[in-house]
Amino acid sequence: MKHYEVNQQKVFYNYLGELPPITMGPDAAVMPPSSATTHPKLLTDTTLRDGSQDPHFALFLNDAKLKYYDLLHDLDNGTGHIEQIEVFIYQKRDIWVLDALLDRGYEYPQVTTWTRALPKDIKSLGSISKGRIKETGMLASSSDHHIFDKLKYTSKEVAIERYIQPIMTACEYNIRPRVHLEDTTKADVYGFVIPFMQRVLRETNGWAKFRVCDTSGWGSPDPYASLPIGIPKLISTLIKETGAELEFHGHNDFGMATANTMAALAYGCKRANVAFAGLGERSGNTSLEQVLVNSIRLYGDPGFRLKELSEIRNLLTESVIQIPAKQPIIGDVFATQAGIHQSGVSRQNAAEGGLIYLPFDARIIGDEAKELNLIGALSGMDGIVEVLNRQVEQKTGRKGTYKVSSRAVKSAYDNIQNAYDGSMGEDGSNGPVNQRRTFFYGEEILSMVREAESNRRPRSQ
Repeated sequence: MKHYEVNQQKVFYNYLGELPPITMGPDAAVMPPSSATTHPKLLTDTTLRDGSQDPHFALFLNDAKLKYYDLLHDLDNGTGHIEQIEVFIYQKRDIWVLDALLDRGYEYPQVTTWTRALPKDIKSLGSISKGRIKETGMLASSSDHHIFDKLKYTSKEVAIERYIQPIMTACEYNIRPRVHLEDTTKADVYGFVIPFMQRVLRETNGWAKFRVCDTSGWGSPDPYASLPIGIPKLISTLIKETGAELEFHGHNDFGMATANTMAALAYGCKRANVAFAGLGERSGNTSLEQVLVNSIRLYGDPGFRLKELSEIRNLLTESVIQIPAKQPIIGDVFATQAGIHQSGVSRQNAAEGGLIYLPFDARIIGDEAKELNLIGALSGMDGIVEVLNRQVEQKTGRKGTYKVSSRAVKSAYDNIQNAYDGSMGEDGSNGPVNQRRTFFYGEEILSMVREAESNRRPRSQ
């Protein structure tokens, strides 16, 4: 394995606040062979650490953190594939949570911590955990932007010496160091990252492992994208030049966190660091639930209890933050209002080929009773009939028998469209007014249908 020296020159990627470009190379990244360093593919959770730094809530309550850990343990279901969860150790509430998590006694997820690149932090961790913490992450900013502009080190060699001290202190306490290479997608890969990693591996006899961080979300999953932004080339290069065990930590500033994380796993990372619902700074971290289900699609299901996903979503919504309705996997994403989609949904239960417009059954993640059809301006007769028959069954206990051929249903459809069309103003120059802006629900639709039926009954003479 080639030995690399530290580059004495500063390497910056300063685009003056403009969008950072992605450059393409002539060759694609090469996937490394499978080994114990790259497989099996595991998840580590940072919801209680980096996720709790989300700027849209002030505090992640202690009780909610403990319940989250319980549900994460249930989700893992004894597989060990949700391997770890990490927490802070700096405030009284952090230490209380750490003790409570450790007292649970769960084998998985293992409880790990995060510290600054300071020996005193490791000594404090040893005192707090009393030998119960077997691994800790520690910050080691890797880009020249951080080394010189943020941390004000005078050289890359000085940064390495500062980083090495807490790493070796952790080894002295028999705590495995997990080195967090912050801002790697803006780093001098051959001139700092690789020489530093090689030094750490030499001094720890290969015991240390590394977290590669796309701190600004600049990464690209394209295998042709050049270093340091190209995640496939970044991960495969680090493995080739160091042989280290890698984990990837992504941010979602360009909406690429999940794609970058899956690319990192494909090109050699053994672990993906994630936060539930993508909680975290700015646009957030990589979403646990998205990586989990895509890992199942690629690598198979080790035995997760997927219904816990809805329980975790409910916990966070009630105790921490409202989960966006459009959040993939766990949001309110199984409903449709477009007529052509509703036609497909109404036929899929009896369809030979299975689901037509839904990606998977909502019950997989624990949502037992999803309303699949919302009646809005673009809804068709199929959706109206589905909602109508469900409303009849709820009110009477008998299965509804309305069909799209019913005149009363057609009348309701016309009334709905008239409501969304609105009426013309006095001179019509400003278009329609009084247009309805909300959905129609079962009770209102049933009332319209029954009124239409009543109007068509022959009156007694």
